[in-house]
Amino acid sequence: MRYPDEQLRANHRPANLIPPGIHPGDVVVIQAPQPSVAGRILLTLTITAGTALVIVVLAYAFQTMAAAAAAAVPTVGGVGVSLNLARKR
Repeated sequence: MRYPDEQLRANHRPANLIPPGIHPGDVVVIQAPQPSVAGRILLTLTITAGTALVIVVLAYAFQTMAAAAAAAVPTVGGVGVSLNLARKR
């Protein structure tokens, strides 16, 4: 047995849990349930989804600013600028 809770599940009662003068067979050891990990998993998924959403919003905002800047350059300086967003293979 590697862990103390395995000893308790196997009905082995440690001496420090048995009060003096009490027969070991009369002692009932109550264990607390394992903590739930659902909250941690939900928090991790929420953080991951939020981070992905922020990245998408920033990429869209950057694309919009770049297009606006490319459209504004000819009116300011008289120079044409084009954005080449074609995929390279």
